[in-house]
Amino acid sequence: MFEKELLIDGKAFAKGQKISAKRPTEYWLAFIKRYVLSYKKPWFHKRYLLFTIPVVILIIMLLSDADADDIMPIIFVSSIFCFFIVIFLTAKARQAIVPINAFHELAKFIISIKGDIYKNRFDMRLNSGVIEEDVNLLDPNKIGLAKRHRTVFKPFELERFKANIILKDGSICSLALNQITLRVTTTKRRSSGKTKTKMKRKHKFFHLLTLKLKDVDYQIFNQDNSIMANDRFEIILYTENGFHYVKVKAKVKVSDVPSKLKENTTHKPSLYTEMIQYLLDNKIMTKVATNKLIQ
Repeated sequence: MFEKELLIDGKAFAKGQKISAKRPTEYWLAFIKRYVLSYKKPWFHKRYLLFTIPVVILIIMLLSDADADDIMPIIFVSSIFCFFIVIFLTAKARQAIVPINAFHELAKFIISIKGDIYKNRFDMRLNSGVIEEDVNLLDPNKIGLAKRHRTVFKPFELERFKANIILKDGSICSLALNQITLRVTTTKRRSSGKTKTKMKRKHKFFHLLTLKLKDVDYQIFNQDNSIMANDRFEIILYTENGFHYVKVKAKVKVSDVPSKLKENTTHKPSLYTEMIQYLLDNKIMTKVATNKLIQ
């Protein structure tokens, strides 16, 4: 039914790795499955074409009847040169670092609540583009990264998705994921006088679920600190202009971001479902009307 629109959006997404639109629930699920969860790290990069240079040189020298004693040294030197250039370009290459598992958490949650979504449509924006862009660069000093000798910090931040979902009872459920990638380059001098440079990356994912509930339909209760802030969730409650706001934040730290889904997470409940279940289990919000919140 929406195949034509899906293909049009898919082409635009493949080019810019971004989309922002209001679409039916089934459309978003199909889009995420086809264009986001199918993401694969490219196996070939243009810089690898540099390895063809020694081959081209060899062909030219053979066609020109060059002396065999001259060919091997030239091929060896050009190969070594190309190898180090590729290593250098690889180290400098921009990284996408797309959190496939996090997009899967989004899809699982949408599936779990699709029957409660008002008019079966909602607004969402997605971004599976390169995070290591200058436009995403943060100031290390502003996020508390002190300067270190022979160490260079480059932190990047990117909003991966944000969805605003209106439920049939008039409540609003918002989901968001912000990713921070810290690239650390360290240079050490050995006792021999040679220097060695290492680069590593650390990643933080900030998952946020916000519920906007009518105060005539729901009550919220302040809880002790052990419930409102623990090792997994941080919860903020406040009331404004006739609505209760319940914000649940989860921070996930990882050293590696896989480009394939992990099988052991496929059948587990979504992280966002677990957030809501935590609110219900600890009676942080209570229903006072006949409307039913997400279960």
